[in-house]
Amino acid sequence: MKKLLFILWVIAVQAVSGQAPDPDFTDKMALREGPSRMKSAAFIEAAENASYDLVYQKLDLELDPAVRYISGSVTSQVQILKDNIGTLSFDLSSALVVDSIHFDLGKIDYQHTNDKIIISIPSSVQNNSFHLTTVFYHGIPPVTGFGSFTVSTHAGAPILWTLSEPYGAKDWWPCKESLSDKIDSIDVYITCPSQYKGASNGRLYTDQVSGTKRTTHWKSHYPIATYLVGIAVTNYETYSDFLDIADGKKIEVLNYVYPEYLQDAKSRSGEILDILGFYNTKLITYPFAAEKYGHAQFGWGGGMEHQTMSFMTSLSFDLVAHEMAHQWFGDYITLASWHDIWLNEGFATFMTGLVYETLKEGFYWPIWKDQEVKKITSADDGSVYVADTTSVNRLFDSRLTYAKGAYLLHMLRWEMGDANFFKGLKDYLTDPSLAYRYASQAKFLQHMEMAGDTSLTEYFKDWYYGEGYPNYRIDEFTDLATNRQMIRVKQVPSNSSVSFFEMHIPIRVWKNGLSKDLRLYNTLQDQEFVISDEKVDSIQFDPQQWLCAKADITTGVAEVLEPAFIQIFHEYSTKRLRIIMPPSPEGGVLRIVDLNGRTVLTALLKDRDSGVEISKLHDGMYVVEVQTKDAQKRQKIVISND
Repeated sequence: MKKLLFILWVIAVQAVSGQAPDPDFTDKMALREGPSRMKSAAFIEAAENASYDLVYQKLDLELDPAVRYISGSVTSQVQILKDNIGTLSFDLSSALVVDSIHFDLGKIDYQHTNDKIIISIPSSVQNNSFHLTTVFYHGIPPVTGFGSFTVSTHAGAPILWTLSEPYGAKDWWPCKESLSDKIDSIDVYITCPSQYKGASNGRLYTDQVSGTKRTTHWKSHYPIATYLVGIAVTNYETYSDFLDIADGKKIEVLNYVYPEYLQDAKSRSGEILDILGFYNTKLITYPFAAEKYGHAQFGWGGGMEHQTMSFMTSLSFDLVAHEMAHQWFGDYITLASWHDIWLNEGFATFMTGLVYETLKEGFYWPIWKDQEVKKITSADDGSVYVADTTSVNRLFDSRLTYAKGAYLLHMLRWEMGDANFFKGLKDYLTDPSLAYRYASQAKFLQHMEMAGDTSLTEYFKDWYYGEGYPNYRIDEFTDLATNRQMIRVKQVPSNSSVSFFEMHIPIRVWKNGLSKDLRLYNTLQDQEFVISDEKVDSIQFDPQQWLCAKADITTGVAEVLEPAFIQIFHEYSTKRLRIIMPPSPEGGVLRIVDLNGRTVLTALLKDRDSGVEISKLHDGMYVVEVQTKDAQKRQKIVISND
């Protein structure tokens, strides 16, 4: 039988085709992406950055992928934002040589030290005025420990590529390293030997060969963060697919891939278009639709979401889903603080999960959820919020930033319901104050609260700032007075930073082969719920894995059809004792005694099923005594009114 089940499973996997979720995918992504951000630990936004707005930049570069060398010029249009600033600064590695600098078409004095260019500008420059500055430079970009500028090979062919996130752009071009000022538009000209092609951001305007040289011109009219500008040069094969959208328009998916990978890449066209189409529907239309979405293959074991042109080691399903999601969460709306890195990585991981839910017939969706929950609950601590942004290991912790960040969103969807959740997500993406700009955690929270018409303060306190997850114990029992089926829910948080996770919990009830799903709001310790008017066959906790939690279920607790002895139940949610006695016309007597032997409460019990209020008793341990004509019982209880 096991062999047959295995064969059926294999057939099912083959039927949905594609790749199953890699259980180590978030680990690999964190390991790959983390080193690229190492410079963020020491980075402090330069005070002089606030003195001007970067309106436009033109990169005019000459490169050979076989040689670690760059030469060219970068022209910047700036708007002065302060009076009497005296100087203008750009970031550029001191390993590169500045040949000259022009300001408003005339040569000007400058200093180039400590990876900074300080340009002396005329005193006549006024606030709100616009100016052009051009830096002519050349040199060998430094090796800074990770791929800001890398020369390598694939299948014997040379390749050159950049990866600047978050503050490596200055290793290869004069720029403004910033998480507050996007460049409004850019032109990128790449000149290289004619047998190669250059890939970059935006739309390809021209690709011209003149003699032994080829020059490609890329242009983007969308605001772009400095770290999202990228170039790659090798013997690319290129092809395009197109996704139909509203009004007869199309989105181009432009691919620059290695010749040896071309056929494999083309075989993935259908699923790539499916992912893009899904994001367009579930979120908003691809925010750079007027230009393109593209992939450029490069020599790093992962991906990098360069705006409109993700650099990819391959076009694997989960990698495409992750990097493409960054075009919305990271490129279009960019995090304003590394404390909130989940706005990039948690969201991209969550969207990858939604792709598995919707595509491949949903086959891999439960597998993805199971993998993420196991990863998160493999340790009892850790918050999504990053308190120490100097720790690269913590910033790109696969369990917390990626997996728990994604599951925070998944559980928020459960709490809010699909309609409100996705409305809030779309409202966040269409907020004109955030579109093509920077966003904080507070801005996202504001939109979700407005969409749900509710406060999410407690939820984010527990799941964003708090650590750990809830452990549930579910006790199933029969209410002997009404014969209704009940459960009692006890919760133990895995970490003391959260006293109680207030959550809706999913319970599935089975009776005669049919199931019914219940949504129960657990707000109290030892809370009791009616799950059926009659005895059920079985119950399941969270069968669809909405929650990041662990749970144990016990059945048949205190289930007696006709009591042959006295039973004492402490009903925590109603703060009373429930006493069930054998039939006796005389009834019984209840006495509660504290640990000092003092009687603190007495009551006459007239009914077989009686209730006694204990809410006025102080917290502590007590002994409950119940006496009838034919029976007696003593039982310890603990009262806690928290």
